[in-house]
Amino acid sequence: MNLKPTDLFFGLIEFLAFIIPGFILCATLPYYLDYYLYWGIPHWLDITDENASAFVWIAFVMVSYIAGHFLHGICAFLFNPLYERTQKKYKLRKYKGFIDQAIQTVEDKLPLHSNHLKAAEAYLRVHQPSVIADVEKHEANSKLFRSLTFLSLYLCCYPRIEWITGLALIAIAALSFMRFANQRWTYHFLVYEYFCIVSKKD
Repeated sequence: MNLKPTDLFFGLIEFLAFIIPGFILCATLPYYLDYYLYWGIPHWLDITDENASAFVWIAFVMVSYIAGHFLHGICAFLFNPLYERTQKKYKLRKYKGFIDQAIQTVEDKLPLHSNHLKAAEAYLRVHQPSVIADVEKHEANSKLFRSLTFLSLYLCCYPRIEWITGLALIAIAALSFMRFANQRWTYHFLVYEYFCIVSKKD
């Protein structure tokens, strides 16, 4: 079986966007529950146990993956509107001429689609799949840093955390949001840029 780079990269996107954030959440949440609610840590999620089996690790990774999806939705609800009112609004003004031209090109080429960005990306997947890995890299990074923004703020409430660590986590949250906004716009811009280039060749 011949594997293409995009086949492997799908796994990397899942790993960055869902498994890593979900892993951090699942590794810390039991300690919150134990400290504030006295629930204790379920043995099948306690990876710190020296007798943790392969089953515990597999279960932990699977739960992390599922939790990462829920976390992804929460972060999108919280931070996408903020991104649209700040970075995206500024960039749309800065690159207004190009974006308007790209949207018009999408409408001319694919008149039945209302979501211009997703339509342009779908066109690239069919007509120039070699560029998708570059586009998806920025999309995956944006999802990772969006989740890290939330997790950094969430860890500020970690039991018995020192104030200096809390300040550092707030700074990390701010930097993560800036990185998320940068990578999300880069993904947005590259899709249209590649679409304009590829569509002219066709």
